[in-house]
Amino acid sequence: MNIFEAIEKRYSHKEKFLPDSVPLEVLEKIAKAGLAAPTGNNSQYVRLVILPDRQSLQGLCGIAPTEGMLSAPSAIAVLTDPSAQMYEWNFEMEDYSAAASQMLLAVTALGYVSLWLDSPFFDKEKQKAAVKILGAPESYNLRVVLPIGLPDGEGSRRSKMAFEQRVSYRIFGGKK
Repeated sequence: MNIFEAIEKRYSHKEKFLPDSVPLEVLEKIAKAGLAAPTGNNSQYVRLVILPDRQSLQGLCGIAPTEGMLSAPSAIAVLTDPSAQMYEWNFEMEDYSAAASQMLLAVTALGYVSLWLDSPFFDKEKQKAAVKILGAPESYNLRVVLPIGLPDGEGSRRSKMAFEQRVSYRIFGGKK
C-alpha cells in the first residue's frame, strides 16, 4: 500500500478488536515509523512503550476502559520527556503529534487499525497513574496510546468536509 492509500484508508477504530496478536516485529516497525518523524531542533522528546499483549495493557485499561483498550491485543504508548528541552521553545506537542500520526499511517499500511486515544489521560491523577504503570520517570508525560489490532467487523468512519471547504488559493477564501 502506498502512502496515499494509507492516508485515504486510515480511520479511528473505536469498536472492538479481534483477539489475534500483533507480531512484535510489526509493532517495532510501527514504532520505528513514529521515531522517524521530524522533531523540533532534533530534540527527540518522544519515548515509546510497546505493549505487545493483553497482559501489558491491563493497567492502562483501568484508567481508560474504552472498548478499544479493553479489546485491543496490543498498543503503543507515546510519552514525552520535558527534560529534553534544549532551547527556549518546547516542541513536545509537535513531536508527539508527528510521531503518532506517522505510526497511525504505518498501522494502516500494515493492514491493522488503531485510534488516537488521549482524553482519558488529560486528568492529572490518571496521567500520573498511567506514567507509573508504564514505569516511566515521574517527569514524563503520557500523551497518547495507540491500541493496535485487527478490527472485529467494519469500523465506523466519520465523514470529512469537502476539500473545497477547507482549502483556499493565494489568500484565505481564495478560489482556484
